[in-house]
Amino acid sequence: MKRILLTMFFVICVFALNLKAQDTLSHWSIGAKAGLDYFRVTPVSSNTGFSGYTDDMGWTFPGIFLEYTINPLVGFGGSIDYFTFDRNTAKGNTLDFSVFSSVNLANLLSPKRAGFWRKVDFYGNWGAGLGFYSNKIVSTGEKHSLMSPLVTSALSLEYKLSNAWALRAEGQYRYYFREDLGGVNSSLGIGGTGAMVYGNDAFAATIGLRYKLGTKGKKHVRNLNVGEYYNQPEKNDLITQNRLKAIEDENALNREKIQKLEADLKVLNDEKAASKVQLQNDLKEIPQARVDKNGLDSTVVLLDVNFKFGSYELVPKTMAVLDQVALVLKVNKVWSKLVVSGYTDNVGTDKINIKLSQERASVVKNYLILKGLTPSSISTAGLGKENPKASNDTKQGRYKNRRAELVIDKK
Repeated sequence: MKRILLTMFFVICVFALNLKAQDTLSHWSIGAKAGLDYFRVTPVSSNTGFSGYTDDMGWTFPGIFLEYTINPLVGFGGSIDYFTFDRNTAKGNTLDFSVFSSVNLANLLSPKRAGFWRKVDFYGNWGAGLGFYSNKIVSTGEKHSLMSPLVTSALSLEYKLSNAWALRAEGQYRYYFREDLGGVNSSLGIGGTGAMVYGNDAFAATIGLRYKLGTKGKKHVRNLNVGEYYNQPEKNDLITQNRLKAIEDENALNREKIQKLEADLKVLNDEKAASKVQLQNDLKEIPQARVDKNGLDSTVVLLDVNFKFGSYELVPKTMAVLDQVALVLKVNKVWSKLVVSGYTDNVGTDKINIKLSQERASVVKNYLILKGLTPSSISTAGLGKENPKASNDTKQGRYKNRRAELVIDKK
């Protein structure tokens, strides 16, 4: 029977350690205690006076308990306690299993304590259980091992050392319904009869520690007074209101930032539009340039970058045009891509003309790079005799078709 009860107690302990509370507070706690006990059992010590009382005393250790505190006023739990008595006439011990209820008398009498007194709690405990006791009469060597129902009553004082730990002192009274805990029936004087007459009792004084489970990230109900516990929803509402206000303030700040970004973007767009207008005006100064009339994002086509027959060598007139183009594009950055397309007249085979047109486009690109433009911003294409600008039937027409076109795409 003792093994069954002990197993059940430890199963409850493991369950409590792994239990996740469903509310915002923690409720479980465990503890241990030790101290002195005084059993009023028969036979008593043969010593007289004060030495007789001290000889009748024993020790209690270990005492362990597990408790669930429902709210700052009441809780319930279970405990295992080991008591001894060792006198010159008899020796014995009892292993007691009990369940108890607990009332926080300090919170009951003063619901809104503060300061030092908020750390001090005074409890009244009442419980019942079973005691498994054994004894031995020193003079005869007679031994007994029996079981007795019991009831308990205790007063305890606790001081909060931290959110998780508390120091406790307890005075306890225990009443056993059997009268032969000491080995001799206290009323009949018959050893080992097992008669249930008036019972035996005991007193115990212990000190110990309590550990409150789940205090990391949560408040424990044992750390709250009644006023704090029942005002908890209001506090939560206040916390929620503060969080909502913080979110609203952050949103207002974000709106201001967005408005500023929109204003800055408008300024940039205005500056970009002005730069595009400036690019158009600058390109119009180049004699060979033609600007399409499709608004600020139109495509600009530069013409008349011409070559001699069968050649891709730049002539001074061509280099002068390219110098102007490079200068304008370096000063004004509102363009994304420069496409150089090379062309030929219709004289010669397609294979030769494609190669020649590519060489014309490449020599223009290399010259512009030499003048300060970045290679990645210029692409080339060799299109041969495609897209003639004039008739190839005349010498003047063929000259106009031997060209490179520069096309600027704006951002």
